[in-house]
Amino acid sequence: MLRTVNAQPTLWEAILPEMCLGLPAELEAVDRLLDDPVFFEPFLEHFHATLGRPSIPIETYLRLMFLKYRYRLGFEPLCREVADSISW
Repeated sequence: MLRTVNAQPTLWEAILPEMCLGLPAELEAVDRLLDDPVFFEPFLEHFHATLGRPSIPIETYLRLMFLKYRYRLGFEPLCREVADSISW
């Protein structure tokens, strides 16, 4: 099952003050680019819309892969950094 966007805010997004949810300038620019639905298109043919285990939202996956590439992190260090960083 393909999920392109997260339907509800996370717990952190719901309780953190607005000023804590800002991104650094570089990440904000990339975030705007990755909001374009054209980035979801390559994934549509590989996932069934309703059958199967739900995927993580593709918007989340794309952002994680950008951070992984940009900061040259392995998957486990990436997960640790994302879990520890509000802005990521």
